[in-house]
Amino acid sequence: MIRVLITGGLGFIGHHLSIELKKNGFDVLILDNYSHNITKGWHEKIVAERIQLVNDANISVIEGDTVNFEQLESILKSENPQKIVHLAAIPSAIWSNENPSASFDQNLLATKNLLEIVRKNSLPIDQFTYFSSSMVYGNFLTPSVDEDSPKEPLGMYGTAKLCSELFIKTYHRLEGIPYTIIRPSALYGPRCINNRITQKFVENAILGKKIVIHGDGSQKLDFTFIEDLIAGTVITQVKDEAKNQTFNITTGHAEPLSRLTDVLKEYFSELNIQYTEWDKSRPVRGTLKINKIKKLGYSPKYRIDKGYRKYLKWYLDNKILE
Repeated sequence: MIRVLITGGLGFIGHHLSIELKKNGFDVLILDNYSHNITKGWHEKIVAERIQLVNDANISVIEGDTVNFEQLESILKSENPQKIVHLAAIPSAIWSNENPSASFDQNLLATKNLLEIVRKNSLPIDQFTYFSSSMVYGNFLTPSVDEDSPKEPLGMYGTAKLCSELFIKTYHRLEGIPYTIIRPSALYGPRCINNRITQKFVENAILGKKIVIHGDGSQKLDFTFIEDLIAGTVITQVKDEAKNQTFNITTGHAEPLSRLTDVLKEYFSELNIQYTEWDKSRPVRGTLKINKIKKLGYSPKYRIDKGYRKYLKWYLDNKILE
């Protein structure tokens, strides 16, 4: 069995990925600092469900922080993973802009720590997988972008992600550490508490609160359901062709923000929608081309019509907000 260490493995992406890799025969170990940025009462319920699912899958969890070099070094040396999937980070562009120092530590310093520990101790890491973001592209200069398109991030989050990518590629060139970089976009799905727009719209609709749309609703995002991202990521862990490569892993189809409220209107007769000026700190985005990962067998299943309904159903069936 291949031993894989997942940093931030109790987070939104992390717990989904940990469970799926375990199903695919990996020996999975989670490193997490149990900091989940809980801001609402029901968030505790969601985090508890993540932890329970991980426990039910018999996945071990070590409490630790990727910013603490000595602690992290001790864990890596004792656990001796063959693969590292680095997810631990501040998961929000807004939070990153509001807390630049924390963003630097959690989204950049942590990446440097992992790479330097591998180099310093000559750890036999077969693959270092890093979760970057579509935010590295900044404003899309064309309706769709591929992995080689220009990258001009606007905020702290995208900048830290891009810097981490450059660190990783440099360590590969100088030290030979194999890597895979993954760029998701507008992610959504069950057990997300990162205050993404998809989450806020659903929760506000259920609670009868105002839904705020920046712009006129025509602005587009490549919304990606969590199951698609996980399926694509598993491919990168089992196929050697994914090593030393960067992949957009999204739906591959940008859709307007108004499509979210179109779906919600089918379930809620009255939505309180307010349109406001576009926030210029948010990049203008579109479709991320996924031709590269599709060549390895990736086939996304969820456009908004299907994925957002499934997401809303999870809220309603599990009475999350009650």
